Amino acid sequence: MTMRLFEAIVEANHRATGAHEVTALPRSEFAESLPVAALTCIDVRLNPLLPGALGLADEDFIWLRNAGNIIFDPMSSMMRTLALACVIKGGREIAIIGHTDCRVRQTSMVELTDRFRALGIERSRLPENLNEFFGLFASERQNVIRGVDFVRQSPLIGPKMPVHGLLLDLQTGKLEWIVNGYQTLASVTSAAPFQQPAAKPEAAKPEPEFKMGEMKFPDFQIGEGPADAQKWGAPQETAAAQELHLSKPASAPTLGSSPMDCARLIEATRRYKLIGSDLKEYGPILGAKVLQWLAEGRIDGQTPAQLEGSAEWKPLSNLGDPKKPTPPPTPPPHPQAPKLHQPWRKKP
Repeated sequence: MTMRLFEAIVEANHRATGAHEVTALPRSEFAESLPVAALTCIDVRLNPLLPGALGLADEDFIWLRNAGNIIFDPMSSMMRTLALACVIKGGREIAIIGHTDCRVRQTSMVELTDRFRALGIERSRLPENLNEFFGLFASERQNVIRGVDFVRQSPLIGPKMPVHGLLLDLQTGKLEWIVNGYQTLASVTSAAPFQQPAAKPEAAKPEPEFKMGEMKFPDFQIGEGPADAQKWGAPQETAAAQELHLSKPASAPTLGSSPMDCARLIEATRRYKLIGSDLKEYGPILGAKVLQWLAEGRIDGQTPAQLEGSAEWKPLSNLGDPKKPTPPPTPPPHPQAPKLHQPWRKKP
């Protein structure tokens, strides 16, 4: 069986004793898969390692970079650049390449605000959700997996384009193949494509009345997030060991944790905070949005949640007792008729 491009890249890399000793791949054998469009971090320590660690020539390596090799969503500006690298520059395969000892992962929100303040930029001038805006993450591996998932969902990338995820060891130059784009290609091509939400008109119409009975819920849980005990607290800034297991099989829902059970606990007009499987905090968001995510299977009863104004994090299924229907008001007691003076009756 003929070896494919990244199978040859990883094999040659693992045979080498260092990043600078990787044998260059014969271009004639893999011309149909070249060039490679790769997204990496801006870390200058990568400069002497790539593209040599892949055994590729400079002209076969379309090098895209941002801080932390992060893709925020399937229609982000980074996705636009990656798509144009394929459409205009002719990229045939895509690789999201993270690296060990990433400084973005090691930077906490407190440290980030301190560094901005040292540059004369106060916290009030920064976005409210720093974690989401700057893309801070807990694990280099998790970040690569998440980036590949967004690329695979994007309507800007063709359904037959292999999308790989790799992690480069800065000390040894060794590549770890985290996401095999050839193996996942067959399954994702049959999945429903990502659809960009339609733009709202200038004169927005009022939202239709929310009706719980019209919501549709999946019959099973799509997957589970990390089961670590720290999940029930605030997000940990140094949770490097926690990983996102995308291939973990779904388990049977526990009592009281089904989407319908959880939906009974959510009030559409209240605000909530949630911690996603990427260990990032989302919100405050309206309960109507939480109900929508439940219906889509994006969250479940084990998702950590917090009512706005509360400091306590609980699984979504433990936020409280299911809302009970309000009993009809009890009518006031009927007043007793006044006693009439009866002068014709004599006291005994």
